[in-house]
Parts: sequence; C-alpha cells; structure tokens
Amino acid sequence: MPTFVILGTFTQKRMETIKGLPESIKEGPEVFKSFGVTIREMVFTMGRYDLVAIGDAPNAEAMTKALLSWGSRGLLRTETLTGFAATKMIELVNGI
Repeated sequence: MPTFVILGTFTQKRMETIKGLPESIKEGPEVFKSFGVTIREMVFTMGRYDLVAIGDAPNAEAMTKALLSWGSRGLLRTETLTGFAATKMIELVNGI
C-alpha cells in the first residue's frame, strides 16, 4: 500500500477557529478512513508547516479524494509527497 507524507499549513480560517482544532484532530482520521486512507501519524510542528502526517492509501486516487474532501473545509492547505520505506528504497535501487 503506498505511503504518503502530508505537509499541512493552517489557513487564516483555521487560525480564526483554532479552538476547533482538537475536534478536527479526532475527526480527520475518520474522514480519511472513509476513503480507504489510514493516517498513521500526525505531528504538529512549528515553522514552515503546522502539520506533518504519514498516511497509507490503496492508491493516489484515494488519497487525492480524501485530501480534497478535507481541504474543502478551507482549514488546511497541503503538499503531499509519495514516501518509500527504507526497505522498499533498497529494493528499488537494487533493481536498477
């Protein structure tokens, strides 16, 4: 199952409704799960990004649907990267 790294930044709307963040933290993984996506880890950071999350999805389309659904709330902008475990990277390099 493909792994994705999600980098998120809060929008102005989220900052104006920051007290709703705890509920979103609980609700987010459930919304993603409805698209077949499992959020394995969420870490809130300081700096360029407010959130770094690691998720698994059956394919890029499922992850895209989940991100679009969550993003339609207008609370978080995301940049998403495809990730590979170290063992998978070794396998890929050995196949060159």
